[in-house]
Amino acid sequence: MAEADHGGEKPIARALRDALFQFVVKSRKLASPMLRALGRASTGPVTVGDDELAALRSMLRRVHAALRDAERLSVADHSARLWLAELGDLEYRAEDVFEELEYECRRAAQLEDLKIDLLRAVGAAPTTGKRKREVAQLFAAAPAARLRRKIDDIWARYGEIASDRKRLRLRPGDGAARRPAAGALVPSSSLPRGEIHGRERDLQRVTDLVCRCKPDGGRNYAVVAIVGMAGVGKTSLAQHVCSEEAVASQFDLNLWAWVSQEFDVIGMTAKIVEAITRARPDCSELNALHGTMVEHLAGKRCLLVLDDVWDDNPIHWDTITAPLSCCAPGSTVVITTRSKMVAKMVTPNVYHLDCLSDEHSWYMCRRRASRGGATIDDELASIGQQIAKKCRGLPLAAEAAGTTMNTSVTREHWNHVLESNLWAGNDEAKNNVLPALKVSYDHLPAPLKRCFAFCSLFPKSFVFDKDALVQLWTAQGFIKTRGECRPEDVGAGYFYDLVARCFFQLSPSHGIGKGKYVMHDLYQELAQFVSGHECRMIHQLNLTGADKTTRHLSIVHDESNSDKELLLKSFCSHDLRTFLFLARMEQVIRGEMPCRRKIVPCGLVTDFECLRVLDLSNTDIVEVPKSIGSLIHLRYLGLDNTGIQMLPESVGALFHLQTIKLNHCSSLTQLPQGIKLLLNLRCLEIAHSNVQMPSGIRVLTSLQKLPIFKGCSVQGTILQPF
Repeated sequence: MAEADHGGEKPIARALRDALFQFVVKSRKLASPMLRALGRASTGPVTVGDDELAALRSMLRRVHAALRDAERLSVADHSARLWLAELGDLEYRAEDVFEELEYECRRAAQLEDLKIDLLRAVGAAPTTGKRKREVAQLFAAAPAARLRRKIDDIWARYGEIASDRKRLRLRPGDGAARRPAAGALVPSSSLPRGEIHGRERDLQRVTDLVCRCKPDGGRNYAVVAIVGMAGVGKTSLAQHVCSEEAVASQFDLNLWAWVSQEFDVIGMTAKIVEAITRARPDCSELNALHGTMVEHLAGKRCLLVLDDVWDDNPIHWDTITAPLSCCAPGSTVVITTRSKMVAKMVTPNVYHLDCLSDEHSWYMCRRRASRGGATIDDELASIGQQIAKKCRGLPLAAEAAGTTMNTSVTREHWNHVLESNLWAGNDEAKNNVLPALKVSYDHLPAPLKRCFAFCSLFPKSFVFDKDALVQLWTAQGFIKTRGECRPEDVGAGYFYDLVARCFFQLSPSHGIGKGKYVMHDLYQELAQFVSGHECRMIHQLNLTGADKTTRHLSIVHDESNSDKELLLKSFCSHDLRTFLFLARMEQVIRGEMPCRRKIVPCGLVTDFECLRVLDLSNTDIVEVPKSIGSLIHLRYLGLDNTGIQMLPESVGALFHLQTIKLNHCSSLTQLPQGIKLLLNLRCLEIAHSNVQMPSGIRVLTSLQKLPIFKGCSVQGTILQPF
């Protein structure tokens, strides 16, 4: 970024400073008249003009844009990284306060016309007194002092950061445009590094494909793509294919070019020319480079391997391969790639390379562990086989684990490797496995990075439901829509993009089309690594060491401690945006409904006032406290398989709510009258429940997923009657 004028201040810092200053001035101007009117709907809507709210929204967009600019910097200085983290925390706080200000304006205006009708409807229902009190709370005075304190706290925090601006600001030398670390990937050649094991069938199939593949797309040469996740052995397989006599004897020229992520048309063409001539070209003009290729390739049957292709721009591909039209018929191009999108772009002849079996992973671990003549007895072999299973069939991980095991061929050391995180204290894994996987993450667009990092909340072997995950992403604001596009469609596009980049695979326990996916264990560990302290996945009895920067929290219950109540007091001071209680994965995989587990009293959970996602499914709660109405930021409420009998009327105050899940709630018979206020509700799930259709549901025009209510018929996708 270019240097700014004011004392060398960066545009990112100046933009944030100006935006926050506008926010503080605007907030102080609005706070007094606004907060006086809160809660007294009878006096009329809160006196805040649309232009003023639009100005606040514009401010938040500027802050957001400034921080996204920072994501493109590779900042090595610790103080600068700390500065950016503090700005990110400030963005969260400002966003919450703005939304609360907007909410209070909207509440007064929206509830005024509905107050009498709502009270009349509730008055006709049983338990009238209790329900009336709940409705009355929708109109209770807002905590003006708390809002004012939040605004003042933001101003004070900004002042602290601004006072250190000269010392902590980003300077031109602090960072450059962020690029995936080139050193994370080792350049390849056509020579294999060693023997191939467990790939005999893959080797034969790809060899046959290369020898017999026919040209397509009007070309006189064939294209074969080998696709798979990082570290699965694509390059090794291509090397051994090139070494097969059946392949080598079929072509006049065997060429190899390592592409990698730093891609440009001129540079890639020059690499191919260098592979042909065995000399670095002395020109950098595309026409001359193409001329050299044509001169050497004309009339010859060529095999060209392009290893580790990332670029999915068809214009780039057509430009680079244009000279290959002069090759003799029978020529073939082989590419290896982590991206199904790249493979689909270049050819229909795609070979998907899967992970190794546990047996073959153990062979690779053992081969590395026994280097130097180390003896592995039966007891060590038993431990080693368990370590190999942790590698989940990834050859790169198996080799890294074997190298670590070789440092000390003892039961104590191998047990330590078995019990530890694959990357914790494992230099071989951290220096090879993690960087190789992280390159895939570095290539993701910014929205997909946040979506992937969020998946660190889920344990290994978790079976992801595509639609449910998209709902969670949407609730957090990760899905960016444009025009008439539905967030469900955009989010599905995000998910399938991650599938195409091998971050997810279809669940082997479910059929195609069921929307169930799994993530390789090492990608799950990568998600934990890139999410840092912002996402935490913990077990019931392990709630210590919480970081104040944690925004997303998941609880994975331990079967052996299922009868113990979970305590969350250590998290009460945290500005959590996500609280998930996750069911036992073996039951989810089998399609069973897990039994209910003891959980923290729901009243304590509702102390987390910044929550966007609250999922207490499969817990023993039987009543949702009326204080849930204080979670004004809530977008997602999951209560599947619980014993709740009703939802409080205060749910009607959750104007931002997008998803409510009440599946398998057999004790639930009615929904609150105030559900008609949830105009942003997009998904209402009540499968296997006995809920009657509430009156007024016809006004929920944003619903995309409509339930089948008891006593109602379905015509097309529209429920009848309304």
